[in-house]
Amino acid sequence: MSAGAIEFAETGLAGTRLEAIAARAAISHPRIVQMFGSKRALFLAVVDAAFDHIAAAFTAAATRSRASDATPLIGLGDAYRRLLQRDRTVALMMLQSYAAAGDEAVREAVAARHLALQQAVTDLTGADELEVRTFFATGLLVTISTALALPGKRTDAAWGAWLLGQVAHEQ
Repeated sequence: MSAGAIEFAETGLAGTRLEAIAARAAISHPRIVQMFGSKRALFLAVVDAAFDHIAAAFTAAATRSRASDATPLIGLGDAYRRLLQRDRTVALMMLQSYAAAGDEAVREAVAARHLALQQAVTDLTGADELEVRTFFATGLLVTISTALALPGKRTDAAWGAWLLGQVAHEQ
């Protein structure tokens, strides 16, 4: 799966060849097909793994926030930023999952995972609809900043507070 994540993160569903994944994983192309059935199925498994990493980071952050009386959304945002700093592939896979939404099966699977993650954030934090929307909008900017290797100063807490103020002002 990690070989698939690296390849898909760089070249997407359409651009990735199973042969490249097989070479990176040091296994045969037929073995990948035997394990996953298709390139799309492997892609979706990698996307699921990325969402699972994010959900686990959010759950752990919410637990820490409750233990320390910290603001839960800030804790989740910090956990997401740390996850992407440790593993840029997660950011790239998130973007590739959205880019592959022209494929109906991918679109449906990614939409379901995205909506489940939004619900998890709501459940973990008690945030209202606007706060959750703003959290995900900020998260997308963090994802893009990570993918483009932009300076970290654009995703710091002060910038996030400014962004939240802009969104609240528009409402």
